[in-house]
Amino acid sequence: MNMKIYNSLEYTPEKKCVALGFFDGVHKGHQAVINHVINYSKKNNLVSTVLTFDKNPKSVISNNYVLELTDINTKQKILESMGIKNLYIINFEQIKDLSPEEFVCNILFNKLNSKCVTCGFNYYFGKNKAADAYLLKKICKNYNIKTKIISPVLYKNLPISSTRIRKNINNIKNIKEINYMLKRSFA
Repeated sequence: MNMKIYNSLEYTPEKKCVALGFFDGVHKGHQAVINHVINYSKKNNLVSTVLTFDKNPKSVISNNYVLELTDINTKQKILESMGIKNLYIINFEQIKDLSPEEFVCNILFNKLNSKCVTCGFNYYFGKNKAADAYLLKKICKNYNIKTKIISPVLYKNLPISSTRIRKNINNIKNIKEINYMLKRSFA
């Protein structure tokens, strides 16, 4: 089955397990989040889904360009090859001012029909990053949405992150580290 791509938050009735994040680079930490969604979806008869953005939220909020590790087309190919069934690529501007409660109610519950959401330990959402992953879990409980927070994936005792990879890009000695952190591993 080919992955369906949505560029707006249109309602679809199928029940979903949704990975939340920008997933720049789809590095090993992102892969842990996505693989959980794929495996949980298979076990619970849900549609594996990723909710991401057309632009890096950091670029939008700071009004400064942030180097992206993967363009949207590459990200789509990676997510499809991993087994994601639905990909929502939405304009961050449209949701950046939602409160955490509005995001969960209007987007995750009403639009996406989420039964489970998964995010990384360092996930933030809501206007001005008002909420973290643990508040997400608390709010989702009110809507009977299960929430799984994925612990950091470590490399050399530090969490793998897009920011860490970006910082290493200009240091030629760290190419092996960058390659390791970006290496694809499928569930």
